[in-house]
Amino acid sequence: MCIRDSNRIIKFLLAISFIISTNSVLAQCDSGRAGAQTAQGVVFADSNNNGVREAHETGVANVALSNGCDVTITNSDGRYEISIAPAEIVFISKPANYLVPVDESNVPQFFYSHYPNGTPAQIAGTSVEWMWPVIEATGPLPTSVDFPLIPTESGIKFLAHGFADTQAQYETGQDMIREDLVNPLINNPFGVEFGLTVGDVVFDNLELYDRHKAMMGLMGIPQWYLPGNHDMNFESPNAQFANETYKKHFGPPYYSFDYGNVHFVALNNVEYAGAGNEFSSSVYRGYISEVQLQWLRNDLAHVPTDKLIVIASHIPLIAEADDGVSSILTGPNTENFVELLEILEPFENIYGLAGHDTSNSFKVQVNHQHGWNGKPWIAHTLGEVRGSGWTRGPRDFRGVRDAIMEDGNPNGFYVLKFNNVDLVPEFIPFPSSADGTNRMRIMLDPPLALSELNGIHRGVLQAGTKLVVNLFDGGIRDSVRASINGNEEILMAYRVRTDPFIETLYEEFRGTDDAYPTPDRSSHIWEVAIPENLSTGLHHIVVRSTDEFGQSQRGTFTFELEDN
Repeated sequence: MCIRDSNRIIKFLLAISFIISTNSVLAQCDSGRAGAQTAQGVVFADSNNNGVREAHETGVANVALSNGCDVTITNSDGRYEISIAPAEIVFISKPANYLVPVDESNVPQFFYSHYPNGTPAQIAGTSVEWMWPVIEATGPLPTSVDFPLIPTESGIKFLAHGFADTQAQYETGQDMIREDLVNPLINNPFGVEFGLTVGDVVFDNLELYDRHKAMMGLMGIPQWYLPGNHDMNFESPNAQFANETYKKHFGPPYYSFDYGNVHFVALNNVEYAGAGNEFSSSVYRGYISEVQLQWLRNDLAHVPTDKLIVIASHIPLIAEADDGVSSILTGPNTENFVELLEILEPFENIYGLAGHDTSNSFKVQVNHQHGWNGKPWIAHTLGEVRGSGWTRGPRDFRGVRDAIMEDGNPNGFYVLKFNNVDLVPEFIPFPSSADGTNRMRIMLDPPLALSELNGIHRGVLQAGTKLVVNLFDGGIRDSVRASINGNEEILMAYRVRTDPFIETLYEEFRGTDDAYPTPDRSSHIWEVAIPENLSTGLHHIVVRSTDEFGQSQRGTFTFELEDN
């Protein structure tokens, strides 16, 4: 027997054992929930894209549907049955060769909310006065809950947008999102298939959802969302009803869908303690609920183990900015991450996407140090659309804040490049451009001693001056080289330190209405000593970087030395 055949057998046995273990979990889904009924219907190929099943339109087999725990598969005619109780949502997992309908704001419509009497005003004996609009009464369960799918061609190569924490609190913040993010992406200049926002769609002000959806919809692509800690109904007495306004606008808070050879899993790992309660010192924690873990087991039981599994969450799966080389822990992580790892064990290709962290963007390599014995994978905490916040830093000519993050990373977004089971993320900083010319910041630390007022990179070289590069969204597995005046390239040293650029901005604007955030250590800084014997006059530096995915960037920097 050849090694390849042996590996195939091992994969098959793993998949079988996974399905068997999953079937044992199925019994844990509570089929006896109060008021539960059987929903039934058809998932069909909507050939004319009118949302109505017509006589000539056939059912689609082998489509996964869920009530948030159980997962069932459509039969050869596209028919299904599944239990559903009041205040639950039944949703499909979009197959790769189909699209789902979208609403006027390009939000995918892949679900049916079963709220016969609307979101309850009495929960566990507690009266609730909802601050924001919640789900209205949907009436009795329809005789048939049908889901249209739009046939399309799906290749293994495609692009998507990744957005972390758009997070406007006021209308002016939405203005800045429109100027920074939406305007450059109208008409889909990067040619992406869809956008994915990994939580904190807004900042506690859920009234902004309608305007936000309308703006994002102008990009002309499906916009998938998941909730963050600022998307909650804080008046809810428990976690179950903490996302009612979010559900009204976007549907289920966790779900899955396929594009190409990729299975996307959107998780809600923000657990609310309930009004008046706390977990330790916070009203929420990073945690994946038990019912959600059961759903995930059931969902993945129908997914080939050699597909790429993209886990999208709001709170980072693990907070370890430089693979544990230094003591950086950048805020909440997912407390039961190990349980997620157990579920993912049969799968060969995994990538994690998260947001939440305004201080640092980073990539953790998940490996044996975390109890993972499979192929190492990346848990990526994305640089944010809102950066350090829409109230931070001075305004530019548009009136948009310079919302640079605490680690010196500009705010921005991502182009996610998929090729079969490989994902390569590309960070696009604001103000954005498609030519890729603004992906690093090059500076001197300390700066030149100025010989006159208002000198810019012109003066006297100070002792111990270093060339410092912030490679935006970079990390410990990247390499950065520098050449001075055309001489041989020098390998720069990776350092975990604060960015001198944001240090300077912080001191310059401290105490003003345009103040920058307090600098935090960055996980994407490189430095090398500047030779002290440089002659007076102009000097030219070229910096070249190669990241762990093989992407290269080039940056240039000049300065002038004067006599002491």
